[in-house]
This record gives sequence, structure tokens and C-alpha cells, in this order.
Amino acid sequence: MDEWEALTAEYAGLEARLADPGVHKDFRRARRLRRCLKALRPLHEDAMRLRSLLGDLREAWDLAADPAWRAEVDRIEREAASLRADLSAAVAARDPFDPYDVIVLIEAEAGDRRRPVQAVVETYREQARARGWRVEHLYNDPPPDWATLGIAAGEQGPGPWSVLKDGGGLRTVRTPGGAATAHVTVLPETTMLRVLHEPTGIGAYGRDPDPARAQGNAMRIVAAQLAALESAPEGRYQTVPQPPGGHLSLRAAATVPKM
Repeated sequence: MDEWEALTAEYAGLEARLADPGVHKDFRRARRLRRCLKALRPLHEDAMRLRSLLGDLREAWDLAADPAWRAEVDRIEREAASLRADLSAAVAARDPFDPYDVIVLIEAEAGDRRRPVQAVVETYREQARARGWRVEHLYNDPPPDWATLGIAAGEQGPGPWSVLKDGGGLRTVRTPGGAATAHVTVLPETTMLRVLHEPTGIGAYGRDPDPARAQGNAMRIVAAQLAALESAPEGRYQTVPQPPGGHLSLRAAATVPKM
């Protein structure tokens, strides 16, 4: 599948998910999908333009025996090649998680009693407040030496991951006891989780706003595939790689052997 085809398929998939009324029961997921669609739209427009150019090129080639049309073929080929190169560069630079919300893990350095964690939390709160984002502690009563934050965006503006993803590592902050250091890890918050059975390479994705349910769904699929692989007659299934992670998944053979 060409890059432009993959982009149009991804865009159509997002539109289909947003057309599902069930998606809108989870407002955070619906907002993220709308941000994903908006972020992908410029690439999708270029992909559709490339598709149109390739269609024009096929038609022009049918008339290329005419010298007047040969010049048109050359022009369309140059334009399509330039657009394809620009699209490839944009896809290579793209981070598909940019529209996502984030989870931020904050830990005090071992032995640091100056309690830098709360100071780091406050810097994230101030940044979120300025952008209209919502910050919540994912534990009701975080201890003084660590914190886990969920940071969620609204409808407008960039996703938190696009803004905060490079902010991990050691963070030095000012506390009443002087300068102190905390370690920060920023992660994209996704509703999809992959489970991989390493001995066979068979894996599956589970999708659910609750990570435990997402993991459980993926494990059910992997377990079913392993059971089928173990019990089915040879040739009933074939293993095929699945994007984007490259794990293997079972697919029924075109001709299924009789039991």
C-alpha cells in the first residue's frame, strides 16, 4: 500500500469511528479522535490531490502518442513526483500521537527531602491552565516523593503530547529548601494496548478507555489464536504480519482443509 493510500485509509477509519454513536459516550475519546482527524486533514488533502494526479496521469498516458499530450504527461509526472516526495517527508516527520492527551510520571531523586515533586506538579498546572487543559492526579493522595498526572486537552489547539513530549528527564525546580531535582517521564495516553506472545510472535491489540480492559481484550484474542494454532490441522491458518507493530496474526487459509 502506498503512503497516500495508507493516509486515505487512516482518515476514512477516523471518520467511521466518529460516525459511531457509541464513541461519543466517551467524550475524551471523541475529542481525541476529532483532534486526530484535524491533525491528519492536511496530509489527507495532499494524498487526495496525489490520487487525482495519478488518475490524470493514467488518462494522459493513453493519449501520449500525440506529441501535444506527451508534454502534458511530463508535466503531470513532475508534479506527482514532487507531491509524492513532499508527502513522504511529511509522513516521516509525523508523530501520530501528537493529538493525544498525556500521562506524566514525576519522581523525586532518591534521598531528596526538599520535596520537588509538588513544585514540578505546579509548573505543569500553570502550563495546562494557560492552554485551557485539565490536570488530574491519577491517585487520590499522591505521596510527597512521586505523582502521576493525567493532562487532557479540549477541542481546540494542539494535543498535550505534541507540546510536552520533549519535556522528560531531570527537572530542576526551586523549593523552600533550595534547588531540587525530580525525574519526569511523559507518555502519550492511548486507549489501545498491544499484547505480544514472544515465543510465537503472535499478538493483538485491545482497545478500551480502561487499560485493564484493553489488556484483557488483547489477551483474549492472543489466547484464542494460540489455541487455534495448537489444535487446528496444518494448513488451516497462516500467520501474517500486522501493522504498525509487526506482530503476527492468524488468518484463515484460502482453502481450509477438512477435519
